[in-house]
Amino acid sequence: MSIDTSVRSLASVQLREEILYYCRESVRCGLNFNTQGNISVRITADDGTEAIVITPSDVRYDVLRPEDMLVVAMDGTVLEGDLLPSTELPVHLAHYRRRPDARAIVHTESTFVNVLGVLGKQIDPVLLNMVLYAKGTIPVMPFEFSTNADFGRRSAELMGDAVNAVVWANHGLLAVGVSLKLAFKVAVAVEENAEVLHHATLSGGVPNVLAYDRIEIPEGARLP
Repeated sequence: MSIDTSVRSLASVQLREEILYYCRESVRCGLNFNTQGNISVRITADDGTEAIVITPSDVRYDVLRPEDMLVVAMDGTVLEGDLLPSTELPVHLAHYRRRPDARAIVHTESTFVNVLGVLGKQIDPVLLNMVLYAKGTIPVMPFEFSTNADFGRRSAELMGDAVNAVVWANHGLLAVGVSLKLAFKVAVAVEENAEVLHHATLSGGVPNVLAYDRIEIPEGARLP
């Protein structure tokens, strides 16, 4: 079934297709597989009311369609969509409430983030891309089932306002951004950084950790 364009949706076809693109990119980049992870984007209606567009629960990315995305009010009410929203909907909403600057959330379950997460090791920025996009050291939240609002509030508080991601021990990463493109870049950068940090630590050396506020970015320079 295609999207009924005769009925005006709160979520554009373009946005739904963008979410689908990044869902499939998360698999291509090795950040997720099968039905792992989830993505949402904050939207604002003409009357100023905010809502989010979020991926459904238990749908493989290779069969996911733009019309499968759900529109959900900030109180958790499903406004559009026939499927069940991601089980981590309350967590997404908690992060959006804490971070007004966050316009998109990407949750991934990538390998090296999880390697450090199961060890309870924070992810220090040792690569330029991570410090530019994630903005600093990524904290690790102790393991807990992640489908309720209380977990979401604690996750959002631990991430805070200074960095753009948080690791859930034994369960992956949640990344935020001012756009879906940037939230995805955070997730990619943290996984790459986690892999390099893991191997550098195994070598017995002491990695050079970067600090965002100590990097001099030339005026007019574009981010990688």
